[in-house]
Amino acid sequence: MALEDRMSSIHEPRMHAMCGHDPMEAELFRSVLTRIGDKWSVMLVGMLHEGPLRFTELKNMTPGISGRMLTHTLRQLERDGLVEREIFAEVPPRVVYRSTPLGKSLAGPVLAIAAWASVHQEEIIANRERYDASED
Repeated sequence: MALEDRMSSIHEPRMHAMCGHDPMEAELFRSVLTRIGDKWSVMLVGMLHEGPLRFTELKNMTPGISGRMLTHTLRQLERDGLVEREIFAEVPPRVVYRSTPLGKSLAGPVLAIAAWASVHQEEIIANRERYDASED
């Protein structure tokens, strides 16, 4: 699909149009959605939007994430160009993570999804409970 077609589909979101019909293009699209839709990625993109943070600060702000998973997620976000890392030659070395312009462009939609989840979480929990009770 041509770039112009994809851009016009953003203004009128149609998932099937954005997915692409070419199998390789569709796989790339899914891989991007997988990265930006991952729970840890969403949280980190939202946190780094507020400003640069050190690894330990990110770990403390993200309950439930292991150091290994935090490292892995930050590396993947860096690989995709959403986050950059700066190492300071100090003892011990200081590493700071920050959003790139691309990462900042993702923060708005991520924060909108987070706000939606926060507003609707009680309703969703009630729906889950009702559904689970009907399955028993």
